[in-house]
Formats: sequence, structure tokens, C-alpha cells
Amino acid sequence: MEIPERINLNEIESECWNLLVHGCLKGKEPFHTFVLATNSESGVDLRTVVLRKVDLINRLIFFHTDIRSQKVNQLRNTNQPGILFYDPARRIQLRMKSEVQFHSDDETANQIWKETRISARKYYLSGKSPGDILENSFDSLPDHLHGFDPSEEESESGRENFLAISLKITQMDWLFLCSQGHKRAIYNYKENGFVGNWINP
Repeated sequence: MEIPERINLNEIESECWNLLVHGCLKGKEPFHTFVLATNSESGVDLRTVVLRKVDLINRLIFFHTDIRSQKVNQLRNTNQPGILFYDPARRIQLRMKSEVQFHSDDETANQIWKETRISARKYYLSGKSPGDILENSFDSLPDHLHGFDPSEEESESGRENFLAISLKITQMDWLFLCSQGHKRAIYNYKENGFVGNWINP
């Protein structure tokens, strides 16, 4: 992505959301995954999660996880969880702050579960919680699912462990890395729009 000398702050903000939408829809796009940062008892905890849905109107991005995961409690105890996207080809980094909402038994959760592939639903069938000690590397799923996907009917048993999470973006920090001079802009979102400013990289 080449950045013109006089690019508009509004154009950058719009392009960032377009990249997020593309990342959600296409698995090979760099923005298909992002790093989520939370507070834990031992310090900052980081993990990569998959971008599942983007709501442009409400500035929401979604992922899903096992409701038994430690990250769920960490998210409950983290003010403005951190988000990091990076596209090495376009040389764009996005850092975001967000507000969290949990969806376990509502229409949002039901819709995202419905759109989740059987191969991804399989991992919600584990009798173990994420982070549990295993006897061996194959011990996380029932024996008959080693190397195989469940039927759609069987996969429904994992619904009780499924949690969709929406992150409402409150701030977006855009960085374009360029040998001729890095460019950086920050956007603070309000109820009816945003305030964007150029800042020193």
C-alpha cells in the first residue's frame, strides 16, 4: 500500500475498516488474525485469535472462544483490552483499544455459532478446559475425533462451551512503515464519529 503525500485522515480510517472486513472474509489475509492482550495475575497475557465478524456501523469486531478459557476471566478484569493487527506486505500496523461484550446465549452467539465450520466446532467438544494438563498431545478430544470431524448433530454438543466476544473499538492507532518516513495517525471514537490526528511516529 503506497501512501500519497496528502492522504486524508478520513480516507485512512475508512481503508483500515475495509482491511478488517477483507481479513474477516479471507483466511489468507494478514488481518484474518490478531493479537489480543489482557491482564493476568502474572502480567500481560497475549494470544492470537481469529477475526470472525466485523460490524462497521457499530465499530465492533468479533471472535469466539471456549467459555472455560482463562482469557474470559482476564477479559472481565481488563480495562480496554489491547488489539494488534499487522500486515507485513502493506507495512501497516493497527493497535486498538476496546470495550468487551460477551455473547453466550443471545442472537449474536447463535448466529456466529451457525456460521462456524464443523472443523472449528470440534474443539468445543473437548472434555478438558483450555490450559488443562494432558496425558499426551492427543488427549484433548474424544478418541473417535482424532483426525476426523464430528457430524453436525454431534457438534451441537459443543454449543454450551462456545462464547462469542465482541470488541467495540474506542481507539485506533495506525502506523505505516516507510523508509522515506513513517506515518502515524490516531483515532478516538465518540458516539457519533471520531476525532483523528496525525502524531509523531
